[in-house]
Amino acid sequence: MGYYPAGIKDYKAGGHTLWDCTLHLVWVTKYRYPVLSGDVGERVRELLRGVSRAPEMRIYAGSVNRDHVQMPTAAPTHLSVSRAVQYLKVKSLHKLLSENAVMRKR
Repeated sequence: MGYYPAGIKDYKAGGHTLWDCTLHLVWVTKYRYPVLSGDVGERVRELLRGVSRAPEMRIYAGSVNRDHVQMPTAAPTHLSVSRAVQYLKVKSLHKLLSENAVMRKR
């Protein structure tokens, strides 16, 4: 694309921009109920990886614990932080609840 100074090869490039927007997202379950354990936690991890590919988000690492999710991510500049979190939470939660009707109670 062009000349990049040393150390910024991991940055994303737009038409007139060079950017790196890294977010550390943490969200918890309602009332901190421990519902993300076992197979549900594995499924949440798979869903978040799949959902993040659509708007060109990148997940650097992540952990799904019993009552919360932590994810350092990179989001494109056209998405605000609130829109990026909203996109990840809504898409993954909708798929998860459609698969597990038991989780609607918690």
